[in-house]
Amino acid sequence: MSQTTNIDDQDPPDVIDITLRTNTSRRHTPKNNPHRQNKPQSNATAVGALLFTSGGMNMAMGLGWTETALYSLSKHFCHSWFIGVIIGTVLSVPLCYFLTAKKKWIMVTSACLILVDGILFASLPTDYDNLLAARYLNGIAIGLIVVPFLIHASEIAVDSFRGSCLMTEQYALTFGIAIQMIYTPFWPLSLDFPPNRLHGIFDIIFGIFPLVFITYFTESPIDYIRIGDDMAALNSLARLQYPQIITANTHAALEQQKFYYQEEKYRSSGKCCGHSALPLIKMLLFRSAMLAFSYNLPLNLTLRYSVLLNGATWAATVAAICRVFGAFLAFIMVDHAARRGPSAISAIIMSSLLISQASMFGNISSDVSNISGLDAAMSLYIVIQAFGGFFACYTSVYLAEAFPWRAKPSFMAFCVIVEQIVQIVLIETISLRFGDNLLAQGIVALVVGVLFYFVMPETKNASLAEAQESFRNLITYKRL
Repeated sequence: MSQTTNIDDQDPPDVIDITLRTNTSRRHTPKNNPHRQNKPQSNATAVGALLFTSGGMNMAMGLGWTETALYSLSKHFCHSWFIGVIIGTVLSVPLCYFLTAKKKWIMVTSACLILVDGILFASLPTDYDNLLAARYLNGIAIGLIVVPFLIHASEIAVDSFRGSCLMTEQYALTFGIAIQMIYTPFWPLSLDFPPNRLHGIFDIIFGIFPLVFITYFTESPIDYIRIGDDMAALNSLARLQYPQIITANTHAALEQQKFYYQEEKYRSSGKCCGHSALPLIKMLLFRSAMLAFSYNLPLNLTLRYSVLLNGATWAATVAAICRVFGAFLAFIMVDHAARRGPSAISAIIMSSLLISQASMFGNISSDVSNISGLDAAMSLYIVIQAFGGFFACYTSVYLAEAFPWRAKPSFMAFCVIVEQIVQIVLIETISLRFGDNLLAQGIVALVVGVLFYFVMPETKNASLAEAQESFRNLITYKRL
């Protein structure tokens, strides 16, 4: 008979449900089902998933997927969302340090901002200044939650389920990108209902539902440990598993969390920065740069250009579905297969396809009537999205595992900010020929993709402490 802890003064039953106290016999305890047992952890990330879906739609809008109008040609309109993300990310760093065990209020603030931006989109869908303000608000909302969400998801998930929880960020962004890509090309210009109004309705939905589902949000046990409330941390651990009970295993998990916190707490700031230097370089290359290369304005315009000449309006829908499929495949594999090999291979393939796309547009630019070449370029874009969606999801996992606990907010925020700067640079260089732009991206991505396999650690089933330690090695081999 395993040990149990009673949270009341009554005679202790065999198992204690923290939401409903019943005398439950062990023979009636549900069978051990890992997926069902960890479902409360994925439920705790549902609020973030809805918010990131709205972010994906606004990201795609600034990267070429919007209605044909004068404001779509404005670079300010394109990179306004990314500037908003930078602002929100900067603001999120002090919040991570000072809002201990109150991360749900960051989520609520983000949801309110998205709700306001949705109202602006829906009410004045053709006013440029109004749309610009709405995009800034959405960017700030997403920037506010990226770092807190990834830190929170890494702390609430068990080692064997952490990848699935962390992938929620990029998986939801990918889903939002797909929504924007699917409805925009088919929107009839004669319809007296601007597509931006539909975009606003989506944002209103993605702003309201997180406020409804905030009850599923469970604060991190480590945050409660930081303020010395071990009982709240214990209850938090119990709510993150099924059935929601406090047992000997829950106590063991609490002791493990306390050991991790104490070990990180007494590490000096200088040592934390020293341990973060090499992981920072890795993540600037593998998250900030590679993620931007997988989906950006120059790349998206290759498809828009192809469709404009050959009329294949279905291509954007297929590309969006392929990107979602790639992300879904990564979501399935992340905790059940090795991470380093598949993500490195997908990065190398994606970069090779970028170089091929660059050469394709170098040839097409001299002969715009080369429809067969445009068809090939369109097909390459679709395949790039499949591998790009697969690789993007792994970047969330690596970013949340790379840095020591005390240094996480600052260094993760820096990586997110650089990612937005790369996107802005790619937008500003759109005047260059597509071929030259994509060739530069492809060459850098290929070099980084090859390096990826040798310098990134294998973190599947590793604890956070083990993953952080392995990131500090320049050359890594398969973890024993």
